[in-house]
Amino acid sequence: MGKFSKGMLFGAVVGAASGLLFAPRSGKATRQKFVDELEDWSDLKEDFTEKLDQFKESAQAFQAAADMYIEPFIDGVNQDVENFMFQAEPRLDQIQEQVEKIQEELPEATSQD
Repeated sequence: MGKFSKGMLFGAVVGAASGLLFAPRSGKATRQKFVDELEDWSDLKEDFTEKLDQFKESAQAFQAAADMYIEPFIDGVNQDVENFMFQAEPRLDQIQEQVEKIQEELPEATSQD
């Protein structure tokens, strides 16, 4: 344990002891307050643990859903792109042929004017 950690632990113990010794309440009231605080902290810890478990379950469910849906979605998108390219390539070739014909005829049309 590092010096800093030891110092923090020592400071916490001394601070707690000082607080108990110099408390403005009676010993019984101080002990009851201490017990109540411990119960509150215990409840808080239980709530935090419960919420953490719920978060873990949600994260696992999200991961399972992602595993189930993302890969098929990507495959579907890739298939759609392939289908589009398959359909678009002949059309692009036809467009390119038309552009070439227009470019060939364009100089003839401008020179005849």
